[in-house]
Amino acid sequence: MTDGRRGGAELNRVRYADELNQQQLEVVMHPGGPILALAGAGTGKTRALVYRTCRLIEDGIPPASILLLTFTNKAAREMMSRVDLLVERGGTRVTGGTFHSAGHRILRKYAELLGYSPRFSILDREDSTELMGSAAADVNPDGTGRRMPKARLLLDIYSFVINTGRELEQVLTERCPQYYDEGEQIASIFKRYLERKRDADLMDFDDLLLNWLLLLTRFPRARSELRSRFTHILVDEYQDTNRLQADIVDAMLGPERNVMVVGDDAQSIYAFRGADFENILSFPDRHPDCRVFRLETNYRSLPPILDLANASIRNNQRQFEKRLRPARSGGDKPLEVAVPTPEVQATWIAETVLELIEQGYDLEDMAVLYRNHAHSLDLQVELARRNIPFRVRSGLR
Repeated sequence: MTDGRRGGAELNRVRYADELNQQQLEVVMHPGGPILALAGAGTGKTRALVYRTCRLIEDGIPPASILLLTFTNKAAREMMSRVDLLVERGGTRVTGGTFHSAGHRILRKYAELLGYSPRFSILDREDSTELMGSAAADVNPDGTGRRMPKARLLLDIYSFVINTGRELEQVLTERCPQYYDEGEQIASIFKRYLERKRDADLMDFDDLLLNWLLLLTRFPRARSELRSRFTHILVDEYQDTNRLQADIVDAMLGPERNVMVVGDDAQSIYAFRGADFENILSFPDRHPDCRVFRLETNYRSLPPILDLANASIRNNQRQFEKRLRPARSGGDKPLEVAVPTPEVQATWIAETVLELIEQGYDLEDMAVLYRNHAHSLDLQVELARRNIPFRVRSGLR
């Protein structure tokens, strides 16, 4: 294969068989169509995404025709930087980023179809909250009647409705039953919020997704242009997509339906913010001809950890079955400790830290994980009481 920008010189192709394990290689070299790559923790899913992107470019797919959707812009930049290094050409021009950043770029071009100007402004979280409060004041200027949700909660409810596609009544029942009887007035507030945004040529973060989908479903010319522009779509962390994002991906697919989604149903933990692991479980139903691959060689954890993870995951009632296999050896079995109170738990952790110090371990090699920041408060008090230095990797600070 030659590259005109290099005077027809032969490119040094990536040695895929030398740099990937067999499962990764099968994913990277699969020719096209819908692909579901089930990537267990620590199995090199990023590597598979990067090398597949390289393989597509080496096989003649224009980089600008590849859309790489990740959950952080940083992840997209890192992946594209690795692609540049592998294919030995700077500036691959692969379109990569979060769903929101990709939607933003697309909507700038097609904004007028949706009734916006190409110079529309984007509301941040605080601006959106303030505008929602103004919409609530418009609907109920005297503030009479029963107590209504604050503007920030109204915005959370609105966002959850938009991203999950659920009815407002269902969301209120499940998340805010105390406000169920105010559903009609809340709906009026949301309608006014939408009117205020449109009148001021404003979009919030949710609009970047919702309007992208509206563009694809209501405007055939725009849909055709976007499908022709992006012939290959790769999606990272697919188990964390919400209904709206999954619908966007499906609507972006052209006749060849070249989409690769990478994820792990066993790692879906963001349902509280609208993620729906049904997206990954139902992918083969929505794309009956998809190829399903499994990445199961774990390069991160030691065998006892993986034994515990496999045993736990086996109990999931609905799942894609897979078994993580360790690439490393050794390691001690995890220890389960039953503690009656948070205070006893904090004491046990602090004493264990001191024992490890006596055995020669460094504090920098120790970490305590917890589900939410409030769970750390008793431990912080106990560590401070025993003069054990610590850093908290949480909170706004």
